[in-house]
Amino acid sequence: MSSLLTFTQVFTGGIGDFWCRGSEFDTDKCLESNRSTTKCDKIQQLAACTSYNFTFYEDEKQLPEYAETYPCSNGWEFDHSVYKSTFTEEWALVCEESAIPNVLQSVYLSGFLVGCIVFGAMADRWGRYITFVVCLVMSAISTLLSAASPNPIVFGMIRFCVAAFTYGLVLTLFVISTEMVLPSKRVYVGVLLWYFYGIGYFILAVLGKYLSSWRVFILLTAAPFTLMIPSVLYVDESPRWLLTKERYTDADKIIHKIAELNNKVLPPDYLANLKDMKEHVKLEKEAKASLLDVLRDPVLRLYLLNLLFNWFVQSFVYYGLSLGTSTLGVDVYIAFVISGAVEIPAYTFSAFSMKYLGRKISTATLMIMAGLACLATIPIHPGPLRVVFAMIGKFAITASFGNIYVHTAEIFPTPIRTLSVGTCSVAARVGGLIAPLILVFEKVWASLPLVLFASSAILAGLLVFFLPETKGKLMPDTIEDVLNLKTRTRSKDTSSVGA
Repeated sequence: MSSLLTFTQVFTGGIGDFWCRGSEFDTDKCLESNRSTTKCDKIQQLAACTSYNFTFYEDEKQLPEYAETYPCSNGWEFDHSVYKSTFTEEWALVCEESAIPNVLQSVYLSGFLVGCIVFGAMADRWGRYITFVVCLVMSAISTLLSAASPNPIVFGMIRFCVAAFTYGLVLTLFVISTEMVLPSKRVYVGVLLWYFYGIGYFILAVLGKYLSSWRVFILLTAAPFTLMIPSVLYVDESPRWLLTKERYTDADKIIHKIAELNNKVLPPDYLANLKDMKEHVKLEKEAKASLLDVLRDPVLRLYLLNLLFNWFVQSFVYYGLSLGTSTLGVDVYIAFVISGAVEIPAYTFSAFSMKYLGRKISTATLMIMAGLACLATIPIHPGPLRVVFAMIGKFAITASFGNIYVHTAEIFPTPIRTLSVGTCSVAARVGGLIAPLILVFEKVWASLPLVLFASSAILAGLLVFFLPETKGKLMPDTIEDVLNLKTRTRSKDTSSVGA
């Protein structure tokens, strides 16, 4: 669902060729007047934002810039060979207002930032379930409302809300999923969520190719949220979160429900044992923990700074490479599908690499691979070989992005896990916002963006080696557990419910 909304504007806000309505330019008439195709292409380019009178400029050697000009007073004509219907065309966001679609995309991404902070804190304070319900319902409502936007200002405001609620939903579902399963299955559950992100690429390409209305396009992207609303009757609160709040009765009901669904028999005194555990004696104090407690400890502070930088780089490189798919030499729909096609095998590789290599080695190797692929792309001319290396880089950074979510969730303690993942995700959003701006540096040096992507990925990959390995270990419930991760024993699947 997240990819459906994040990349919707690729098709709903795209723009092809356009020219002033009623201008001298007309492809057929231009060619009939014995002008060459090159000259007609030049005239079309000049006629995009200003009407030109070319009546007395028949000489091929004479530049059309010298023709008489006058403003586009009757609007614009748009070529629909690529995009059938977009809000860019409907609201005439061209020429002097051509930057507005980019601003709208930035506004949307800023909604991610707010969603990370607000709903991350909400899930840790008031619970995963209530946050899930609020974000799901509001995601559906706000997405539906965005399809009825009368102008860019209203559209931007609603899209900001869509992004905030959607990211809050994704973040909360990820934390619930990882907290409800055993350590040996946690990797698969965490990565399985990203399969659907990759599938969203294919759905978007199909919708963009065959739908003739951008408003209908957005309405259809709201369908998954609407269909998910009945699921609130079946989703339960995280037992692990309930235990940190000492709500033992509520946790006991859910744990018994999970045991029944899995045909497991719980020990009769399991709850009493949980209450007596040393870690849970300290949960009353730890339940009020915040990121300030993490910053006070030098070891945890380094972990947090390391992860913040890694999340920033993951998003920075991911979006940087994704935005370059239009240079593959195929049309926009095929390019989009190619970019999405590497996501599914990347997430599959992510799951197996974490299982057999561990979190540290797999993530570090993939990030370094992404950086080396970016460097290898620099001397290669556009063509099949360049596409291969570009897709290797996209594959590696996508797989490592899936890894870092799981690794981060397994490092921070339960009381601030959602807030911690959300805070790291803020760094990722900043990286995503900066990536398009870095591409502007191509005007200074064509290879500079790739050099920046490559160097940051390699550095971040090396820093991963300084994080603790969490493969097969119980998720920490207290800050002390985090400090003991490097020496903490591995867990058995039967040792705890929901670990």
